[in-house]
Amino acid sequence: MSSTAHLTGIVERSANGLVLRADDGGSWELDNTRQVRKFIGSRVEVVGERSGFNGFACDQIWPAGQPRPSVFKLRLEFLLAAAFVAYGLYATVGGVVSVLR
Repeated sequence: MSSTAHLTGIVERSANGLVLRADDGGSWELDNTRQVRKFIGSRVEVVGERSGFNGFACDQIWPAGQPRPSVFKLRLEFLLAAAFVAYGLYATVGGVVSVLR
């Protein structure tokens, strides 16, 4: 069962990949993404989902002590709806213009 967690610690390399050495003494295996790799050796804050015994899937990571960055997630449903609305407007205006000529 996974749960959302907010951890603080240092990102390090280990034999099994990237690890967060948490301030509370715990050790969490992080997913090896570009987002996480750029913080190797840095003290960070991480928000994400616990997975398995000591796995951690990062939703967001940022330097410790700085404000949490805002998250922008483009939802596909809204993008598709906007595309259909835009096409409908385009078709309507095109139809009106062709009738007026």
